[in-house]
Amino acid sequence: MPPLVQAVHDKVKNFVRNSDQFKRVCESTFEALDYRSAGKVSVDDAASCVEALFRELQSACSDYGIVLDPLTSDDVRKIFRECDYDSNAVLDKSEFTDFYSAVVTYAAMRAAAGFGRRYGLGMLAGVAGVVVAKSALRRLPVVGAVASPLLGLLPTIIVGPALGIAAVYGLSQNDLFAIRHKLFPPKQPPMRR
Repeated sequence: MPPLVQAVHDKVKNFVRNSDQFKRVCESTFEALDYRSAGKVSVDDAASCVEALFRELQSACSDYGIVLDPLTSDDVRKIFRECDYDSNAVLDKSEFTDFYSAVVTYAAMRAAAGFGRRYGLGMLAGVAGVVVAKSALRRLPVVGAVASPLLGLLPTIIVGPALGIAAVYGLSQNDLFAIRHKLFPPKQPPMRR
């Protein structure tokens, strides 16, 4: 597993194991799906929960131009079977928590992969662009002598990826200055009383 993907996997696993918020979401989701109050959730109910989760995640990821491939029904059934420890074709509350944890981890991994695909190439292009621009400026007779010390203050390894990310985000939003609007929203005038 690549280091970025492994880091995301470890962070999500830690979150689902130790987060009270995750436990509350699991409980409320289980209670909503267990509308008969039987203490069990079927595979169809679990699949509908996963669909809703992925719709919400896709909505959040699309703001950043990341496409999140949803779980297929086969993926959901496989995770369901892995978490159905007593093999009775339904999940109790504990099994559902493990199921939901596996689904959230899977979703995070898909989002990280989507981020890597979307922004990784942009980061590389940004580094290459900064290297080319610095080289071109340094070769100019008068400008190069003046600009060279200033260019040394802009570390390529930081500026390049940042510019690449900003460009990819801007292109996905059809506004090259979209990152500026996202990071520094326009100030709202004070409300009149």
